[in-house]
Amino acid sequence: MKRPIAISLSPNLENKDVLFALQMLFSPLQFFKGEGMRLLEQWFRQYFGVSYAVSFTSGRGAMVAILKSLRIKKEDEVLLQSFTCVAVPNAIIATGAMPVYVDISESLTIDIADLQKKISEKTKAIIVQYTFGIPADIKEIVRIGKKYKIAVIEDCAHVIGGVYENKKLGSFGDAAFFSFGRDKACSSVFGGMAITNNKLLGLAIRQFQRQQDYPGFFWVMQQLFHPIAFFFILPLYNFASLGKVLLVVLQKLHFLSFPVLQEEKEGKSLPLFIKKLPNALACLALFQLRRLNEFNQKRETIVDMYIRELKDSKYTMPYKKVFPLLRFPLLVEKRDELIASLKKNGVYIGKWYAEIIDPKGVDYKKIFYKRGSCPNAEYIATKIINLPTYPTMTKHDGEKVISLIKKYA
Repeated sequence: MKRPIAISLSPNLENKDVLFALQMLFSPLQFFKGEGMRLLEQWFRQYFGVSYAVSFTSGRGAMVAILKSLRIKKEDEVLLQSFTCVAVPNAIIATGAMPVYVDISESLTIDIADLQKKISEKTKAIIVQYTFGIPADIKEIVRIGKKYKIAVIEDCAHVIGGVYENKKLGSFGDAAFFSFGRDKACSSVFGGMAITNNKLLGLAIRQFQRQQDYPGFFWVMQQLFHPIAFFFILPLYNFASLGKVLLVVLQKLHFLSFPVLQEEKEGKSLPLFIKKLPNALACLALFQLRRLNEFNQKRETIVDMYIRELKDSKYTMPYKKVFPLLRFPLLVEKRDELIASLKKNGVYIGKWYAEIIDPKGVDYKKIFYKRGSCPNAEYIATKIINLPTYPTMTKHDGEKVISLIKKYA
């Protein structure tokens, strides 16, 4: 049985990842002890040419560490784009500060004009999100940050290794953070990294990490079991829905964890995600990072296919450059009909960020978002779909997606 074309179901997973996770699962003495964390942090220092790289159990944990190390506090304001995941405002709220939402441009990244309008005397930081890996106008934002003495933090949760004007995304601002979530550029199911070249900031982030505990033994087992479970879930996904049933059952029995918890939808940042990254998960992340160039080349190949084949279609294409995008965005009419049509043919696409602040069910009042404050983001949220670009896709998979999209048009 063939695995489905699915944008969010452990898309990077290869058989070698399953075997590696199985090996780690049966090596409990290595769950917390080993060289994994040190080697992973070393990889980031060398790859990005920075002095400090500090790991955590999630990208949102790395973000909280950066904000707290910048001494962001109550009554401060942090600017962020409105077209994002609830983890970003939650990290700001965790410091006591106020998230201030900025509208997005047509390229789905932070709008410079609206950004400048929303800077105030209370603004202490700007979080610059590279949506799906799309480069924002980071040089202009850094210039603005220097002018007003505001820290610039790069949100690289969707990209590792993207190059913009001959420089790697993540090396422009005062600090950057990355995610190793289950459907990110490289995955250890959970995990994240903060990097910086600023000595005082780097030492503060390291000190913050040292003050944290490791997550529990069972939680580490859950994450190591995830690749193994999906080895069975994926080929069964379209077979009488057996894979879907298996996924739901394993989550309800707590053998598998959820990517976003109910508490996060209510504006809470959970201590679990700010802990030290265990050795076992650091090893999983490093195992995939060693294939990063291969992953990014495959993503670029799929993106190039989409651009060439869909440029004359009726769909709006927010980004038209070949880049290692995590997902390829299109704006469409009758989105739900298109998604249902593709699903009937075994293709499961995404719709980040259909909720403006994703996922569905977020309490906007708790995260201080006011409807109508970011009209472009709110409009795009009603039209957006994401096509898969993951490295385990074949050329035939890409051709099937394109054919179905064209047929629907």
